[in-house]
Amino acid sequence: MAPAPRPAGDGVPPELLALVTHHCRRINAYLARAQRLQTLHGDHMKQWQRLVLYALTDALAHNQLLVGTLGAYLQRQDLDADLLRRYLQSPDPDRYITGEAVQHLDGLTGAVPEEAAEPTWTAIGRRIAHDGG
Repeated sequence: MAPAPRPAGDGVPPELLALVTHHCRRINAYLARAQRLQTLHGDHMKQWQRLVLYALTDALAHNQLLVGTLGAYLQRQDLDADLLRRYLQSPDPDRYITGEAVQHLDGLTGAVPEEAAEPTWTAIGRRIAHDGG
């Protein structure tokens, strides 16, 4: 069950700041890895293409999860649907606000999962909120 959202105020909740910090670190690490691969494997096309695409798609996955989790948070804050679509730059918020993003938000906000086993992204969100990023 999701906890009641905090009232919107001027301050950004610390768990959202930790979320952005966590995922930006991961994204930056994957992008740096993609850049380093030209030095390590620049003369081996098959090795380079495989590894660079792994690094870039991992960065993309973190970015999409981050955007979706923030979008889910704004939905819970009852942000106007048109405004949310504008912020996400997408006519379809569900493109980003996936089940994993909602689970991640649940972990960040301390929601109690309905399943017997806590979903992975909920546990990761809980850890991010606890560790501060």
